[in-house]
Amino acid sequence: MLNRTYKTIIYTFIGYLLVLNMLTFLASGSPKALLNPFYIKNRTISMYHLAKHVFLVAGLGFNTSETHEVEAFINAACEKYGVDPKLIHIMIKVESKGRQFAVSRTGAMGLMQVMPSTFFDISHGDPFLAEDNIDAGVKYLSRQIKKFEDIPLALAAYNAGPNNVKDGKVPDFGETKHYIKKIMEEYER
Repeated sequence: MLNRTYKTIIYTFIGYLLVLNMLTFLASGSPKALLNPFYIKNRTISMYHLAKHVFLVAGLGFNTSETHEVEAFINAACEKYGVDPKLIHIMIKVESKGRQFAVSRTGAMGLMQVMPSTFFDISHGDPFLAEDNIDAGVKYLSRQIKKFEDIPLALAAYNAGPNNVKDGKVPDFGETKHYIKKIMEEYER
């Protein structure tokens, strides 16, 4: 009897992981999300908020904000927090490819790919509403710009976390270095 209970628990957990990974893959379009069990907590939180948003706000049609609305949200948040809108446009393009319902393999959410803990530390809104997501992302980036007084370092903190940016240097993470390079090349054009 006990053996059967353990098997049921294990099979249920494996099923949960597979469903969570598949949902994250469908939301993000990233093949890396299919078999990545390392960010279960964040992804579970993110998928919960995505499901909540879909069922209570957007509907099953995934009603997204119009391009002109997103533009207005970006301009309002950038004016509010003193950030260049061009930088935010590039970040959204790099972070989520403009997909409002994106969930990364690590559990980052929405257009600006804000982590659940970060989002709820600085916002009380819905991470999948474009306005709330952009406001939280711009607010967080503006904090990093003020703290590090350098856009590449602020981008490193946004991507890898501010605790990983030490001694005024970009952390030695390939993903973070590529992220900064991609954004800065386009931003400086």
